[in-house]
Amino acid sequence: MKHCLLFLLPLLSAASGSAQAATGAPAPPAAPTATATHRKELAADLRAAWLGAPLKQFKRLVPERRATSSQISYYTRPDEALTIGGYAVTGISYGFYKGLLCCVEVRVLGPANCQGIYGLLTRTYGPGQVAATSAQQWTNPQVRLLYTEMPKGYATVIVASTPLVAQYHAARQAASNEAA
Repeated sequence: MKHCLLFLLPLLSAASGSAQAATGAPAPPAAPTATATHRKELAADLRAAWLGAPLKQFKRLVPERRATSSQISYYTRPDEALTIGGYAVTGISYGFYKGLLCCVEVRVLGPANCQGIYGLLTRTYGPGQVAATSAQQWTNPQVRLLYTEMPKGYATVIVASTPLVAQYHAARQAASNEAA
């Protein structure tokens, strides 16, 4: 399958022209702290995926079971290399809402890997905004990237489509209002 948008780096820094055509969205502004050379080096190791792409475009995905039910269906790719920027990750999940890729979740284990991934994010995008006690976020109108680290050397990185997640939350709110 042809992937056109590197899932961590360009989503918040600079999207390619082909990504603009596929999503219909303008390219996010370039991150001032990332050099073109650094972006290119990182890009070689990062997973490629389209936010907003239909599920049918993805090959070799396996449904993933989650403890709680949701309107977002999660999948993994069993043959996927589990490294980003030279750091090991324990899993990558692709979340689809209404058949469109709305988020990518990366799970990281081990203090060295967590700090390495966090370092990649801060070198690429600059300091994040504090989202919670143990979370940093980077956002633009189309994408939200969230890094959350737990005390015992476990972290998650979530890249999400801001418009699709907003649709999901609006649908949940409407369902709650109808039930009340």
